[in-house]
Amino acid sequence: MPKASNPPLKRMKSPYSYSLDAKIRQLLLVNPTLDFKVALRTLNSLPTLSIRDKEGWVKTLEQKRSEFEIDAVENDDAAEYVRDHIKMWTKHVGPLTLADVSAIIKNSSIKLVDVAGDMLNPREISMMLNQFLIGQEEYSRKLSLCFYLHVLRSKSDEQLPKANLLAYGPSGVGKTFGPQKLAELFGFPLGVVNCNNLVQEGIRGPRITDVFDSLYEEADCEAENIENAVILFDEFDKLFAPGEFNERILNELLNVIDDNNSVSFTHGYNDNVRVSTKNMLFIFSGVFKDIENVVAKRLNAHGVGFESQGKRYIMQGDYHKYVEETDFANYFKRDELTGRISQYAYVSNMTVDTMAHILLESKESPFCNFQNYFSTKGIHLYITFEGAQAIAQHAYNRNLGVRGLKSTLFKLLDEDMFSLTPTDIIVDEEFVKRKIA
Repeated sequence: MPKASNPPLKRMKSPYSYSLDAKIRQLLLVNPTLDFKVALRTLNSLPTLSIRDKEGWVKTLEQKRSEFEIDAVENDDAAEYVRDHIKMWTKHVGPLTLADVSAIIKNSSIKLVDVAGDMLNPREISMMLNQFLIGQEEYSRKLSLCFYLHVLRSKSDEQLPKANLLAYGPSGVGKTFGPQKLAELFGFPLGVVNCNNLVQEGIRGPRITDVFDSLYEEADCEAENIENAVILFDEFDKLFAPGEFNERILNELLNVIDDNNSVSFTHGYNDNVRVSTKNMLFIFSGVFKDIENVVAKRLNAHGVGFESQGKRYIMQGDYHKYVEETDFANYFKRDELTGRISQYAYVSNMTVDTMAHILLESKESPFCNFQNYFSTKGIHLYITFEGAQAIAQHAYNRNLGVRGLKSTLFKLLDEDMFSLTPTDIIVDEEFVKRKIA
């Protein structure tokens, strides 16, 4: 090693040492039952600890975290531990975000709304969601506001606005993932209705009320436990194809989502159950491809993506910039439905950079699942920026969306997953080209 100059240079820490520091800091954060003096002393001593000592701390803290998750299920004081821990960390280390608090209570029975305090607001909810839902900031903003209002309505008897939301855009971009993730983080019951399969009441097949029956069963048949549920109507645009059956289903739907209504359903053979839908949050999602024709007609355009003499020209893919609430009113042809939806959000197509970012940084990255698989045999799986870009480009070229990242990764790694050769794997650009050329 070359002789140090004057003044002497400090030895650079390895990237592995830095990653251990970050992991220890995070584990100290998510261990609310650990003596805070110990936590603070450990944080301050990180620059002087050896890699072996740091690895020991990681192992110890992971074990303590597992113990907390088990204990928090039955310990009535667990939420108080978390609130005290948040206060101490904020005072001695620095401010926390709602995402940090969510990480502390993950896999426990503690409710986020019970420990979040002043951090609970639309902006913080959106920042938390953006760690999972990448590249959809506008949708995240609108969805977070809807959930914030839902939280307030579920905790208060005050008359507050209700904000049902309709999300539209291409498949595989996060329209359903966003509500599912926020319902999970806040601990709200979630019911999903696939509108493509619905039949009207009285006909054999899936009905709107089935989702309430399922939630009722999951809530141990306690109706009040599902009165703050989040109901997601997926493929909602399928209900607007011409047909008498769809008209009847829409009439049933309007009764369900009425602000002051309730829903009745049969549970088991004889048990008729009535549940209030007043404080439920309703999210509607679908591609709504035909909305562009409604926009084109209103703007006197020949057709989206075309131009003609005397007609306005709209670039293909840009129609969403011109969509207004009145366009959906004309599309639905149901004023009652338009009046029950407060927010409309376009969820845009994924770019290559966005999909690569999902692989590298999202807390729900599909790459993590494959890393977990190989780690069961002590094999380390890594990905480079160039490798992530190549995978994203492959999925983008095939118009597969985020779902395509999963199938592409499986195609890339299936041979290694079968052989489980005990050598580390680096997914770089050459690896991708070699596997899926």
